[in-house]
Amino acid sequence: MQKHTIRSFRRLLRRFERLTEHQLKADSGCQGVSMAQCHTLLEIEELGRTTTVELSRRLGLDKSTLSRTIEGLVSTGLVKRRPHPSDRRFTLLSLSQKGCRTADRINQANDRHYHQVFVNIHPDRHVRVVEHFGELVSAKQTHHDGLTAIMGSPKNGG
Repeated sequence: MQKHTIRSFRRLLRRFERLTEHQLKADSGCQGVSMAQCHTLLEIEELGRTTTVELSRRLGLDKSTLSRTIEGLVSTGLVKRRPHPSDRRFTLLSLSQKGCRTADRINQANDRHYHQVFVNIHPDRHVRVVEHFGELVSAKQTHHDGLTAIMGSPKNGG
């Protein structure tokens, strides 16, 4: 890929990141929880019940960073911890009723926001935009996984 294409992509990505960050802060896209807590809540919501090990893998965070995030969510009553029924080395994490309501509000706020964003894209292109974005995320994940395999445990920023 040519250097100017990479630079154009990076310029667009920086703009996208700033716009996304602004939306999450200004529109309460994360409903009063930190970005890390927001991502953790939504992963737990998607999984139903999970372990710290599984969340660490999915979020690409080291266990100590994730443990602090989970502790904050447990202390605010958004996440419940229970002993794993068949393996005492693990605990199961799930959303509390309050956590479910918060995740629902996060989803609703962001669904409204991105619905309005997609209004500015021709409807015939919606599926392609999502597919191409998914392809980019998959390529980024593959690169991240390769670096993680070489350098060790996952770190923030992958």
